[in-house]
Amino acid sequence: MKKLFILLVLAFVAFAANAQTNNFSLAKENYISVPTDYTLTNTTVRTFIFDVRGCSWETKQDYLIQIDSLAGNHTNVAVALLGAKFATGSYSAIGSAVNWKGTTIDTTIVISNASATLWNFFKVTVTGTGTGTSKIDAQELKLYNQ
Repeated sequence: MKKLFILLVLAFVAFAANAQTNNFSLAKENYISVPTDYTLTNTTVRTFIFDVRGCSWETKQDYLIQIDSLAGNHTNVAVALLGAKFATGSYSAIGSAVNWKGTTIDTTIVISNASATLWNFFKVTVTGTGTGTSKIDAQELKLYNQ
């Protein structure tokens, strides 16, 4: 019975972790826009995967995210951009995570990569700490041909 309970808990954790990942693909040759709103809490890391396999040349990248405070205040929201060549491969950090301390009602964060790369997948992780909730208003990923 104990093993069954542990298996059920592990299955629930895997399902919950998977439910917070959103996947997007190139709509145009070098640009993805995500106007969908997502709520960010302090209990769950939001992960977004951008599939850019349609772009078969080296690129430099700009990633933009707009965040609004909803209720309470996050003491920090960390946004990290990572890149990988394969969906099942390991991701490499693109620069350092950018932190928003929640001291303003909203913010726009831009992460730029000035080094040309051949990554096919980009992963963004957004982590909130503190007791507030925030809304991810919009995201954009722009690729620049090299």
